[in-house]
Amino acid sequence: MRSTRIIQGIDSHTAGCPLRLITSGFGPIRGATMVEKRADLMSRDWLRQLVLFEPRGSFNMPAAVLTEACSPDADIGMLILEPDTYPPMCGHCAMAVATIAVEAGYITAQEGETLVRLDTPAGVVPARVKVENGRAVSVTLEMPLSFLYQRDVVVETKSFGKVRADIAFGGDFYLIVKGSDLGLELTTDNAWALVSAAAELRAGLKDIPVQHPTLAHVNEIYQIEIVGDGDGVRFDGKNVVVCPPTVIDRSPCGTGTASRMAMLHGKGELKVGDTFRHAGILDTVFTGEIHGEATVGDLPAIRCTVTGSAYLTGSFNFFLDPHDPFQQGFRLTGV
Repeated sequence: MRSTRIIQGIDSHTAGCPLRLITSGFGPIRGATMVEKRADLMSRDWLRQLVLFEPRGSFNMPAAVLTEACSPDADIGMLILEPDTYPPMCGHCAMAVATIAVEAGYITAQEGETLVRLDTPAGVVPARVKVENGRAVSVTLEMPLSFLYQRDVVVETKSFGKVRADIAFGGDFYLIVKGSDLGLELTTDNAWALVSAAAELRAGLKDIPVQHPTLAHVNEIYQIEIVGDGDGVRFDGKNVVVCPPTVIDRSPCGTGTASRMAMLHGKGELKVGDTFRHAGILDTVFTGEIHGEATVGDLPAIRCTVTGSAYLTGSFNFFLDPHDPFQQGFRLTGV
């Protein structure tokens, strides 16, 4: 066997959404901050393509790279790779990384609760891992300060006309749209219709700029969150998050949950102390809770947590054969 490089890691899923954690084989990632490390990784895009594109990966799978932390207040660093972008933070990915860190021994597990402090380009994200008999049962993330950025924006679309939406931040920026305004139920049977609607909404965002008040590098909306009502029993609300270009988050989405809670708090529909059970397209549930109020720049914000569970599914060794015509993978767009 001839291989110029071997990439190693662990696969997992959080509430149905996969995460491929790359642990070794990629070489040093340069930078004194996680923002600089993200920029360095983006400048060498081969790793994202290798692990996420066919024939080794899937267009619907995000990945994360385990790095050394830059902040003295963090234990390990985490950089997110998606099929089309490098988001600063991902909630379901953070739950998976914290679970893997405990179960694979990157962090010494303490029975009861183990704190894993994740360094990300969005800031340090503390993850409290509930541990029972050495197993990570659930993860509670202290989300970045979350806020309603702009309410009642109007997005022009071809199929739906003028659509009213809100923009909120919960670790990433989201355009939040009611499924009922699109005539779409949030079901697996409607997956492609939801993807198509999100693509139209994203295209209509080109004239709607965003800028995080304190994070200069966070200045785009690339995820669309289509929301619906709860079932009255298991969950209080439902959502489907669509990432560019056609990827549906299988989980309830951690940053999407924080964004929706911030939006509801900004509209007076949630208050400090409230919990919010949020389902995804598979009806798996994350539980959010608002713990306090704050400000980000001049914007009112909330302090919140999101809780979910992740599961290890396997490990991998990817070989980079110098004779392989698809050393960095390939993808078929629009399929």
